[in-house]
Amino acid sequence: MLKTKILIVDDLKENIDALSLLLNNDNVETHTAMNADQALELITLHEFGLALLDVQMPGTSGFELAKLIRSVKRFRSLPIIFVTAHREDSSLIFEGYSSGAVDVLFKPLDANIVRAKVQMFVELAQQKALLQSHVRELERLRIEADAANIAKSQFLANMSHEIRTPLAAVMGFAELIARNQPASDENRELVSGIERNGALLLRLIDDILDLSKIEANRLELERTEFDFAEILHDIQTTLSFRAKEKGLFLDFKRPAGFPHSFMSDPTRIKQILLNIIGNAIKFTASGRVEVQIQSAPDGSMGAGSADRIQVQVTDQGVGLTHEQAERLFKPFGQADASTRRQFGGSGLGLMISRQIARALGGDIRLVSSQAGTGSTFLVELRLERAGATTTRAEPPADQASTTAGPATNKPEEPVNFTGKHILAVDDSPDNLTLVSLFLKGSGAEVSFAENGLKAIGEVRSRNFDLILMDVQMPGMDGNEATEEIRRLGYRGPIVALTAHAIRAEQEKCRKAGCNAVLTKPVTRAALLNKIGSHLSR
Repeated sequence: MLKTKILIVDDLKENIDALSLLLNNDNVETHTAMNADQALELITLHEFGLALLDVQMPGTSGFELAKLIRSVKRFRSLPIIFVTAHREDSSLIFEGYSSGAVDVLFKPLDANIVRAKVQMFVELAQQKALLQSHVRELERLRIEADAANIAKSQFLANMSHEIRTPLAAVMGFAELIARNQPASDENRELVSGIERNGALLLRLIDDILDLSKIEANRLELERTEFDFAEILHDIQTTLSFRAKEKGLFLDFKRPAGFPHSFMSDPTRIKQILLNIIGNAIKFTASGRVEVQIQSAPDGSMGAGSADRIQVQVTDQGVGLTHEQAERLFKPFGQADASTRRQFGGSGLGLMISRQIARALGGDIRLVSSQAGTGSTFLVELRLERAGATTTRAEPPADQASTTAGPATNKPEEPVNFTGKHILAVDDSPDNLTLVSLFLKGSGAEVSFAENGLKAIGEVRSRNFDLILMDVQMPGMDGNEATEEIRRLGYRGPIVALTAHAIRAEQEKCRKAGCNAVLTKPVTRAALLNKIGSHLSR
């Protein structure tokens, strides 16, 4: 049984014994003191639920002791009852309450009254102890949940790396086959299938990572100037081909004088719109998908400083029943199992898109839907207008797109790295082979190192114009190797190649001394462009 500790302070032992006997109970544990010093020492050692203080004591009186107790923050909530042999008068009662007492008892004491009043404070103390126990348990569970979230996030980040590393080789070799082999229609279709499914796998990895960030309240958002019209143009270009393949008409409608320049996270906005419009195309077998864009001034940030953008997406697809719509925005909440079998997907996209939209000050909602007829979704975004003096930030060109798809036949600009010596560092022989093939014909001389220590040895013995540094390697990782190479005095560009698609990991690369970061899988064009941009400086 939980016992409540009660402190009895009196300079007469017979008074202490009498009160102790009076309060003797299974749920009470009494501690006694005969002066203020003993009382203060006991208070520091125990958690008392009540203190009974005699008023008149030699040296420090009960009133003075109460003030000392109340002066310590930890003991301010301790209930104090004064016990006195003085005759009852209003001035003494007033002084007692002014000293911090909750009650004053006058001798001779009525046993029933004393027990009743003490029992009330005993019950309060027990309720307080129980509440504190619940709070401690909740805090323990919170700490365990936080630790589980961190562990899950680390696991997902590591799984992302482990999946992206071989995927980088698969997609890279497929790109080279498509580029270098005058293949038959059948082989081109096979390569296209590899690229297309690789892109789907990459998007699934990114969705899982986004979900873990949302659950851990670590969703990463940027704030940079961008042109909304450019985003719409890119999305229309990207999705028109998909719509055309299905025989759908994709219609974008935007008003004249639509505002262009805003401050927000263009990558995330593009992710949202690609998901919502892409779903409309995905779930529509025939007919049309209409995208209507509207804007209106938003006064929440000051007149003329922000706009509320609405993107309404209407399809003529399979539609939803009321029950299906209820679980639509939940994780893994596709309409039903048959939807997953027929159309594929993880069921994460809508939930992630809504959370991102809300983080950006907007929302996503289902306006209407009818099974067999189609659905209408509304994306709302509150965007700050870019000021006239705002410096436009460069897009994060050194990060791989999470919406990558099959390679196009767009002609590449020729590169010439003749006379340049490049060191490629990676523990994967396949990735080193891929880098070698990507650089084939560029004129560059390429050396290889399979770990950080060998890279340091290469830098000590030879001069390099640029280093391609894999980040996660056994023994000495890429960041540690980069720091050591910088300590050796190397001043040339170092480009990190990482399978970690997390901004924090990319920041680590930059702090270690890398000039740029490329996220795997990396296309040949992205790699050559990044190398060229640094070798030309």
